[in-house]
This record gives sequence, structure tokens and C-alpha cells, in this order.
Amino acid sequence: MNSTSIPVEIRQRRLALKRQRQVRILQSLWQLLLISSLTGGLIWASFLPKWGIRQPQQVQIQGNQYLSTEALRQILTPTSSDSVIILSPQQITNRLQRQAPIKQATVARDLYPPQLTIAVDERKPVAVTVANPNTVNPLGKGYLDATGVWMPKESYRSSAKLTSSLKVIGYRPQYRFQWAQIYPQLQASPVDIQAVNWQNPANLILETELGKVHLGGNTAILSQQLQLLAKLKNLPEKVPPKEIRYINLKNPDFILIELNNQSKRIDHE
Repeated sequence: MNSTSIPVEIRQRRLALKRQRQVRILQSLWQLLLISSLTGGLIWASFLPKWGIRQPQQVQIQGNQYLSTEALRQILTPTSSDSVIILSPQQITNRLQRQAPIKQATVARDLYPPQLTIAVDERKPVAVTVANPNTVNPLGKGYLDATGVWMPKESYRSSAKLTSSLKVIGYRPQYRFQWAQIYPQLQASPVDIQAVNWQNPANLILETELGKVHLGGNTAILSQQLQLLAKLKNLPEKVPPKEIRYINLKNPDFILIELNNQSKRIDHE
């Protein structure tokens, strides 16, 4: 091989490599420009009025047996005013679960026309709340689910669908954790419970088939107290109900029957 041909071949290879690098750079620039254009176009389009949820009818609710469609739409008003392109289904689900008795929600977005379709799985209302003017910051007339989520009466489609007869008097938002703990115990009680009076947090009062029952403020011993109450199922056979003011179970070591004129202690051993 001629020694003078080597530098020429090297120069040619260098030129070819240089052209290849230039082509790759141009391709990268075109790709970046295309992606930037598409991204910018989507951002611009997302703010166009035609992509927004402007009318309540653009939010379709499915699967709601108890809650009204209007109530659920109202909860989503701050979110649904955004463009359907940038709306987050997870944020919508989280908002519904925080502010309504909803177990789960599935959100679908449609672009043509812009619309949200939300399928909800509701929690069943288990008690009706009753406000009392003597209670500090009470919630008004509404319904509780088993976890303590409260919704106003107006949020429900029809009271005919709500079969629970349990009343909660003086319920407040800060009682939610306690309610979630005590409700299963109340539900399992062999003694029929018609109402829970929570006006005085230091003395939870149950209205039962045996009369009023004072439990005090320690809900941690509720299970023990309800076991004592179950032993009194035959109390009306021994003491006329009209003579009983209330049953005192604040101290689970003994049962105290407060009569109209005296107190009567019952050994539960």
C-alpha cells in the first residue's frame, strides 16, 4: 500500500464521522423542537375554554344510591373548573373520600366533548345526627357512616332509602375517631340502642330499651360496660321501668340503678 494514501483515508474517515455527528445533532435538535412544540401546544390547549368543565352536566356521577348527584358535584366544584386535560383522577378520588362517605371512586375523562364520568362506591349511612343548642359546635341534621364521616341531610337523595333508626345527639367532628371505634360495639349490643347522647363528652349516655344508661367519658371500657348492660335484659321484670331514672355504668366494677327516690346497687358477679 502507498504510504501517501494513509493520511487521505484518515481524513476521509474523520470527515465522515464529523458529518455523522452533525446529522445526529440535527436530529436531536429536531426531536427537542418537536417535543417542545407538542408540550407547549398541550399546555396552551389545556387553558382553552373548550377543554374546561363549565357546566354541572359535564360531571356524570354513577353508582350513587344514597348521595345526591348535586351534592357530589358540589364537592368537586373547585377541581372540576379546571381543564379536563390536566385534571388528576387521583386528586378527585382523594377529595371525594375526604369529604363524603365514599369508599372508592373511578374517574374517566373524555375529551370530545370534555366530560368527567365518576363511578362511586358509597359507604352506607348508619346513624342520623341531631343538633342540640346546648352543645358546643354541634353538627346539624345529617347522617353518619360507620367511620364517622358526616354529610348534611340535603346531600342525600331521599330519606326513604335511609333505614337506620339510630340517633346521635350532639355529634362533633372531633368525635370521628371514637365513633369509628364504638359503632361496631353498639351495633353488636344484645340490648337495643335507640340513641347516643354525646352532648357532654364527660358522660356518654345511651338511650336503650332498658332506659337511659350513663357510661362516663372513657369509651375504652365500652365493651365491658355493654357486657354488664346485657346482664340487665330482665331488669324490667324486677324493677318497673317508670321507677328507673337511669342506669349508671360509669364504674364497671358494679351496676348502679338510679331510681326516682333512691339508688340501688346490683352485684353482677
